[in-house]
Amino acid sequence: MKVKIDDIGDHRRQARVEVEWDAVRADYDDLLSEYAKLPVPGFRPGKAPIARVEKHFERPLLDDVGARCVGRMSRQALEKEGIAVTGPISITEISIEQGGPLRFTAEFVELPALELPAYGSLALSNDSDDGMRDEISMKLLEETAIDIPDGMVREELLFDGDDRSKPGDDAWDAALKRVKLLLILGEIASRDGIEVDDKDLDERIERIAHARGSDTPSMRRFMLRNGGLSRISGFILAERTLDYLIDINRGKE
Repeated sequence: MKVKIDDIGDHRRQARVEVEWDAVRADYDDLLSEYAKLPVPGFRPGKAPIARVEKHFERPLLDDVGARCVGRMSRQALEKEGIAVTGPISITEISIEQGGPLRFTAEFVELPALELPAYGSLALSNDSDDGMRDEISMKLLEETAIDIPDGMVREELLFDGDDRSKPGDDAWDAALKRVKLLLILGEIASRDGIEVDDKDLDERIERIAHARGSDTPSMRRFMLRNGGLSRISGFILAERTLDYLIDINRGKE
């Protein structure tokens, strides 16, 4: 793996990453087995020779390999450089060819280490899971100090189609809290080894695609283009981390 890091201003950094084909070959083979179940002209579904499947679906198959791998590979690339990123990672400029390297650009904000409260011994008054999630979230927001760059708040607002809100607006303040909470939960997840794997992300994308009347590969590529993959991954990680915090604050191991 080759990684080149550059500062690009406004607290943001950029990593240009190149990953050898062998590192993504298992993902290629896995996705190829899924494409082999689809109809190919002249053959019944699932009966086309693998070589014909590869040729017929060459571009969407490679695009799906890139979409699946860039999240994992970006984290590995930054770990290789000793960079701990708590916030979302935006992926652009993805390119991959059969047998060749996967190349992409990852943009991120490198934030300072957070001073977290004693999140394993929070005094909670709620008994229900939903009540505990809300209470834990509020305590983490109140007891953790961190300066959030305005650019991160604007990005969060843009996901909701809001390009007009300014600091001090209700929508801005709500987005600021969401970004801050995701960063805090991401830091706890990093410290305590909580992760989201490709299967978790694939299952969530499949659910979203089904709800919107789309197919999973198309939805994955759409989310990759607009930064949604990183955002969805962050939400899944936050959910899992909140469940973990509920467990340890109930005295579970």
